[in-house]
Amino acid sequence: MALLVVTLLQSQSAIALPRYTAQYGQSCILCHVNPTGGGMRSEYASQFLVPEEIAAKGYSEEEMDYISPRISPNITLGVDLRSLLYQQEGGAGSGFAMQGDLYVNFELGSRFGAYVEQGLNGSGEIFGIGRVDLLDSYFKAGRFIPDYGWRFSDHGMFNRRYLTDTAGSNSPAGLYSEGFEVGISPGAFTASAALLGGSQRNGDNYSGRALYQAELGELNIGVGGSVLRRQLGGQARRAAGGFWYLAYGRLTWLGEIDETKQDDQLGNMVAQELTITVKKGYDLRLTYNFQDPDRALQNGSRQKYGTGVSAMPLPYFGWTIMANYWDMDQGAAVTDDDRFEGELMVHFFY
Repeated sequence: MALLVVTLLQSQSAIALPRYTAQYGQSCILCHVNPTGGGMRSEYASQFLVPEEIAAKGYSEEEMDYISPRISPNITLGVDLRSLLYQQEGGAGSGFAMQGDLYVNFELGSRFGAYVEQGLNGSGEIFGIGRVDLLDSYFKAGRFIPDYGWRFSDHGMFNRRYLTDTAGSNSPAGLYSEGFEVGISPGAFTASAALLGGSQRNGDNYSGRALYQAELGELNIGVGGSVLRRQLGGQARRAAGGFWYLAYGRLTWLGEIDETKQDDQLGNMVAQELTITVKKGYDLRLTYNFQDPDRALQNGSRQKYGTGVSAMPLPYFGWTIMANYWDMDQGAAVTDDDRFEGELMVHFFY
């Protein structure tokens, strides 16, 4: 890892939605078909931002002429393929496909669209969307991941892994829900609210998120808050908290602090990511995560420290190498041991 870092420093950002939002001070809709981010990229992102602004080396104009997500005037395609190889202290390790998503977006005129995402094991977002000029608004209906906090592509970040399950889940499948969502984005302010299904009564399950962004000279700042309530497995689960970003030059800091509630058990959670752009297409990445499943009792907590490199040497291909250390305060709710682990994630996308 040290040799790799030195090599990159001697030579001068990989695309991740929250980091990109902070660096450019833009909302999610600039790069994604879904207004709340994640999933299929917009044609602007795939045809311009990735090859021209983000990847270390772009394609020639002749090569780009043969690459287009549009298969007809109103239908576009996209894809995300991620594979992870990890090795834990003590010999445990494996490799697996962590993401395999195919996206199809249908433009039903200038106001409406239909979005279909087919993922591994049948997961994926499927919704219809309408757009309104007033306050730059939208509404959508179908199955989607509720808009909450930072939607890191790294499912190991604690605000993804422990958001709706204090015991943790390696899969984001538990975040999907059917429902209705509306959003507005007048100027520097964006907000969304959703009424979610899964209960006998409307209003039992819901989500809300708001973010304000500003530019102070060369400093980009953003601050927001969000709330999510779900009925899962017969338990009432809620998360609420704040999130923020600061971006200045090559430095980007994303943070989130949440309170989790599972039945009557209140917990705390922190997820932070600091990236330093060493060279176009190469970032040093530092992460810190903390979780206390039940702050009223001394029954255990988790901390995770990570350091590594995220790279996009060519358009539509990236990799991330991370070295993580788990620091466990063992108790009735946390029985895992302290450990080191290494990760290699390879990403093909369009």
